[in-house]
Amino acid sequence: MIPKKNGSGLKIKTVNGNPGPRKAGLKQWYGSVEANPYQQGWFVPQDIEGMTALMGGKEKVLADLTNFFEKVPQNMMWNDYYNHANEPVHHVPFLFNRVGAPWLTQKWTRAICSRAYHNAVEGLVGNEDVGQMSAWYVLAASGFHPITPGSTRYELTSPVFSKTQIRLDPNFYKGGTFTIEAKNNSAQNIYIQSAKLNGKPYNKAYLDHQDITRGGKLELIMGAQPNKQFGTK
Repeated sequence: MIPKKNGSGLKIKTVNGNPGPRKAGLKQWYGSVEANPYQQGWFVPQDIEGMTALMGGKEKVLADLTNFFEKVPQNMMWNDYYNHANEPVHHVPFLFNRVGAPWLTQKWTRAICSRAYHNAVEGLVGNEDVGQMSAWYVLAASGFHPITPGSTRYELTSPVFSKTQIRLDPNFYKGGTFTIEAKNNSAQNIYIQSAKLNGKPYNKAYLDHQDITRGGKLELIMGAQPNKQFGTK
C-alpha cells in the first residue's frame, strides 16, 4: 500500500495498483458540508489541468475517476463516491473527456440518466435545488454539458434523445436553430462512433458556445462499443 496525494491534499492509497481514498476521505461532513473530502476534491472546475497535474497526471486521474464511479450503488442514492444526489459532483462525469477517455463520459452520463431519474414518486435521487437536477438531465440527455462556469466550452457526451433542436433567440443570435441528431441511438448504442458538424467530419469531445449560436447541425453516429479514437485529440 503506497500513500499518494491528490490535488486536494488527500492521501490516496493504491492496493495492487487500484486507487482509492483513505478512510477519512470517505467520511461525510469531515471538513466538508453534505459531502466528503473525496467528493469535494474534484471540485476544481476553474483549473482542470492544474488539478490533473497535482493528482499525478491523466493516467492516475483516469484510474481514480474509474474507481469513483464503479463503486456507486446501482440506485445512485446518497453514497460516498459519485453522489448525483448532491450537485458539487455534477461536473465530474465530464472529466473523462479531459483525461483522454471520452467514451467513459458517454458511458457514465447515460448510466446516470437511466439510474438516477425515473418517472415515479421518487423520480430524482436528490433535492431538486432550484432546478439543478433537472437542468443537468436536460443538458446531458441532449448531448453536451459545461464543466467550468464562464467558459465557452461544452463537453460532448452521449445523447439520450435521438434529436434535439435548440431555437436561438433572434434578438441575440442569427443562427436560427442548432440541432443535435444521434443516429442509431438506443439504450445499447450509447457510444459515439463518429460525428459531423455542419456536414464536415468532427473529432473533438467538445463544442464551443459559438458552434451552437451560429446555428447548424451536429450529427452523431452511435454504436454499442466505444470508439476510443473519437474525441481524444
